[in-house]
Amino acid sequence: MKKIILQTTTLLFVLGCVFGQNPPLIGDPYAARGRTKSPDRKYDWIVKEIPTIRYELINVATGDAIATVSSYYPSANAMNVRYANAVGVFWNSDSTFVALDELNRRRAGHLYFFALSGGKAHEYRAEQFIPIRKTADEARFVVDPGWISPTKIRVRLALKSPGSDPRSKFYLIDFSNPDTPEVQVTH
Repeated sequence: MKKIILQTTTLLFVLGCVFGQNPPLIGDPYAARGRTKSPDRKYDWIVKEIPTIRYELINVATGDAIATVSSYYPSANAMNVRYANAVGVFWNSDSTFVALDELNRRRAGHLYFFALSGGKAHEYRAEQFIPIRKTADEARFVVDPGWISPTKIRVRLALKSPGSDPRSKFYLIDFSNPDTPEVQVTH
């Protein structure tokens, strides 16, 4: 029985690593990840290119933008538009939280979280609750593999320090209380 549990756990971990990669290890690295529309179909993320590249969270019923995020690569040229369209949008099951994960190109781009309530969106960044060492050459948070429950999401910090290879550290962010999200290190 222990062997079956160990094999199942190992398989789930491997599948999570393969399919939770940002960008994916297999398939088109510039394909969008996740779903732009919320599970309740009330909201949709779109990429705008004029005058600069940005992401807009649209209330589908009204067509109004309730959140706007500038792209890490804001100039509207073909390659930057390609990167922007490869965004990852990860909704929780009840459409109350969404993670917007820009294409992770050499630890560039950002990870944003939005709490949705009453037709409004409140923005968070992972750096607000998980400090990054000032000595890091490069650091990037990514969704890996995603929502564990309606209020908990697992993320990975890819960190490159001077003279070393990038290393990953995993965190679980709990938005049960959106005013003070709780963070714990996971493996």
